[in-house]
Amino acid sequence: MNIHNKLIQGKLLVGMVFVLLGFGSSHAQDFVRATSRESDFGKTSIDAYTPEIRENMKQLYHDKIGLFVHFGPYAQLEGMWEGKRVSAEWIMKRAPISIPDYEREAARKLNPVNFNAKDWVEVARKGGMNFMVVTSKHHDGFAMFDSEHPYNIVDFGPFGRDLIGELSDACNEDGMGFGVYYSQSQDWHEKGGVGNDWDYSKPTKEEFNAYFDRKVVPQVRELAAQYDDLFMFWFDTPVRLQGSQCQTLMDLIAEGQPQALVNSRLGQGYGHFDVSLDNGKTPSVNKKAWLPDLKVPWQTHGSASGGWGYTSYAAHRDQSSTYTKRIYTLCNIVSNGGVYLLNVAPAPDGRIPQEQIETISVLGDWLKKNGESIYNADPSPYTFPPFAITSKPGKLYLHIKEADKGIVKLDGLLTKVNKAFVLTDPEKRPLKFRQSKESFELDLPSEGLEPRVTVVVLEIDEEQARVADETIRPLADGSISLPVSKCEYEIARIGYDYEKKVTFRWGENVKQGLIWTLRIEKPLGACKVFAEQTGDETLTYEFLVGEQRLLLDAKGPEEMSRKEATGTITFDQPGTYTITVRPVVTTKNKDYEFKGLTLVPVH
Repeated sequence: MNIHNKLIQGKLLVGMVFVLLGFGSSHAQDFVRATSRESDFGKTSIDAYTPEIRENMKQLYHDKIGLFVHFGPYAQLEGMWEGKRVSAEWIMKRAPISIPDYEREAARKLNPVNFNAKDWVEVARKGGMNFMVVTSKHHDGFAMFDSEHPYNIVDFGPFGRDLIGELSDACNEDGMGFGVYYSQSQDWHEKGGVGNDWDYSKPTKEEFNAYFDRKVVPQVRELAAQYDDLFMFWFDTPVRLQGSQCQTLMDLIAEGQPQALVNSRLGQGYGHFDVSLDNGKTPSVNKKAWLPDLKVPWQTHGSASGGWGYTSYAAHRDQSSTYTKRIYTLCNIVSNGGVYLLNVAPAPDGRIPQEQIETISVLGDWLKKNGESIYNADPSPYTFPPFAITSKPGKLYLHIKEADKGIVKLDGLLTKVNKAFVLTDPEKRPLKFRQSKESFELDLPSEGLEPRVTVVVLEIDEEQARVADETIRPLADGSISLPVSKCEYEIARIGYDYEKKVTFRWGENVKQGLIWTLRIEKPLGACKVFAEQTGDETLTYEFLVGEQRLLLDAKGPEEMSRKEATGTITFDQPGTYTITVRPVVTTKNKDYEFKGLTLVPVH
C-alpha cells in the first residue's frame, strides 16, 4: 500500500467508489458498486504529486471557488420533449430519446452563434473566480471539441467551431485556469457505453472495454494533446471502469498535461483530490486527504442555474432570494476545508442568462471586499465549527449572517484574542468583546456591517488558534447527545444542511458511516437509543459500539420524529468510545433526513 493510502486510511477515509448516475438532474441518484474500502480515494501514489501537480494543487487550495459550465446538445431541447418538461442534460435518458431522434433534434441543431469564449471568462472573473471547468463530453456522448470521433461539435452540426479550444485560448490569454469535464463511462450514443438501455442492451464487459479503447482513450489523449496547460480533468460516474483503465487515463494525462489535476470521480480510488456528491457537504472539518507537506482540499459543487444544464423553465429564474445562502454556502465549505464549483447553464445560443450572471456577480462583489477570509484560507480550528470560521496565521475570520447579528458567542476558544474588527472597515476600529477561560463574546456594531454576510477578524496571540477538546461527553443527567452536526463522515459522499443541521443523501449505500467520539468518566450501564429522523419505509441501519450492535429503521411519519430502537447499548467501563452508524438496507429516498441520536441510561 502506498504512503498516501496509508495516510488516508489512518484518518478514517474509508468507503466506496460510487457511481453518480444522476449528475445534474433533479432526479439524480448515487449508486454504489462494491469495492474494497482502501480504493475509495488515495490509491494514486504519492509520487504522482509531482512539482507541477503540487503547484496546481496549491492554486486550487488558494482559489476556493471556480465556475462550472454544463453546455451541450441538451441545451437545444431546453428541457422539453414532446411538449412535456423532462430534464436538462439528462433529457436523452429521462425521456427517453432514441439516438436518431437526439441526433436530429439536438446535436444537428446545436448552433451557439452568440457564444463568445471571452464572455464566459468575464463571467467567471465577475464571480471572483480564477478557474473554470467546462463539459467537453457529457453522458450524451457528444464531444464539444474537435475530435477524430465524428460525433462532435466541429463535424456533426452547423456550428463548425471547437468550443473547448476557443475557451482554452481565452482562458490562457486571461491567465485563468481551464479544466475539462469528461464522462468516461456513461455514453448514451455508443453501444459499449454505459446508460442507454432503450436503444441497446446492457453492454458486456468486452463491449465496454471496446468502447473505452475506441473512444475514451483517444478522446482523453486528444484533450491532453490539443490544448495548452489544462488545469484540471474532471471525470464523472466511473461505473464499469477497472483500476487498470483508470491508471491508463492517469498516465495519458500525466504524459500530455503533467500539471493537470484529476478528481476522484475517475474511479477506483484514483485522482489527486476527493469530490463529494452533488451539493455534498460535511458538518466537520475534513482534512483527511492532506499530505504532510501539501494541503489537498475536497471539492463540492452547486448550481446557479436552477439545475445543471439549460432549461427554459428554470435557467432564467430570479435567484436574488438565494444570494445570502449562496455566499454563506461558500463560507461553510471553505470553513470545512473544501473548494466550491458553482455551475451556470448557457442557453442554446451560447450566452449565459443574465439571471445567472447576476447570481455569480453578487458573489464576486462580496469576495472583492471579503476575499481575504476565503482565498488561501485554512479551515476552522474547530473540528465542528459552530458557524463558518476560516483561519490564517494569527487570525480567525468569523462569518456572520444577517439573521445572526447582535452578540456573537464562540465557546471553546483557548487562544487569547488581541483585537476584533470588521474586515471591510478601512479603519479597523476595534469591537468590544469579552473573553474568560473558554468563553468568548463579541458585540457587533449597529453600523458598518455587510448586507448579507459580515466578516469579523480576530487577531489572536498565537499563529494557530487553540480550542477546547470537542469530544462528546454525557450531559448532567447522564444522557448522551449525538447530533450529526458533531459527527465525522467515513466518506465524502454525503450531504449536510448547515441550516437544518441534518443529513441528506445519507442511507444510499452501506459505506456512508457516521462517526462520533464519546468519552465517559464513569460507567453508565445500559442505555436506550433514540433516533431523530424523518420516515423512510426501506432504510435500516446499524448502531455500532465495539462488538455491540443494534439495528434501527426509519419507518414512521414523514415529519421529523423521535423513535426508540429495540434493545440497549451498555457502557460498563469509563474511557473513549467510537460510535458508528451505517446503512444496512439502503434507500433511494432523497427526502429522508437524519438529525442524530440520543442515548438515555436505563435506571
